[in-house]
This record gives sequence, C-alpha cells and structure tokens, in this order.
Amino acid sequence: MDILAHGLWSYALFSKTKYKWQAALFGTLPDLISFGPHTLASILTFNSLPHSKPALSSISSYIFTMYNITHSLIPITLVALLVYLITKKFYLPFLAGYLHIFIDIPSHTTDFFPTPFLWPFPTPFFSGISWANPIFMIVNYSLLVLVYAFYVFKKKT
Repeated sequence: MDILAHGLWSYALFSKTKYKWQAALFGTLPDLISFGPHTLASILTFNSLPHSKPALSSISSYIFTMYNITHSLIPITLVALLVYLITKKFYLPFLAGYLHIFIDIPSHTTDFFPTPFLWPFPTPFFSGISWANPIFMIVNYSLLVLVYAFYVFKKKT
C-alpha cells in the first residue's frame, strides 16, 4: 500500500486514542525507513523520481535490506519487546507497525517487493493485488473517505 494510505489507516484506527499521531508515524515508518533515504537523496540531487515501477536491478541493495527488516514481524516484535522491558509498558503505536505489515501482505505481488513478514526466516510470500492497481487505489481511498466521513458524522451527532 502507498505510504499516505498507511498513515491514514493508522490514524483512523487509533483516532480514539491519545496516540493517533504517533500511530500515523509508526504506520508509515516501515516505508519511510526503507525508501525515504533514497527518495530524499533523489530530491536533493535533483535526480528525477521514477514515474513508474523501476527495474528491480536498478534498486540499491540497502533498500532491499531495510525493506526486509522494516516489513518483518520479527524485528518489530523484538523492538517492541525491548521497549517493554525498559519501560514496563507496551507502547500502543507499535500496533500500527504491525498493521502496516498485515496490510502489505495482500497488497503486494510476488513480482515487486513482496512482504517478507517472517524475515530473517523463510517467508511464504503471498501474491496479492498490487496497491498501485487503479481499482485497488479507488477502493482503498473510497473506504478511507467512508471511514473519515463516519468519524465526522459520529462526532457531530
């Protein structure tokens, strides 16, 4: 799923908590960490950003490494456990990171960045529908509009 939708879904699902903004950040963090440095470098060096799906061979290996780490349930669980051991509290926004991974599993194909949700262990990849598919995008953002409209309507009544 695209990074904006990850943030919007995370914010929507945590909107009744004091962690809604942190959840939106944690919901986008896996993509920000894996693709953010490359995107920022492209902007700062005035290289054009790709307007379509780049060839996998043109993507730096560090992006694949960071993608594996940030899109796996294993590292996020280890970090959440470490935070819990230090603070003796479960930090609720970590759930938005899990949400990100669970949304990505069916919204990525095996052809382009399948979600390695069990990395570093072998992962049974699921070939879903690409989040970039126009029909998926229309349905996804229509559902987001409905969810936010419901929240606005409910708040007014």
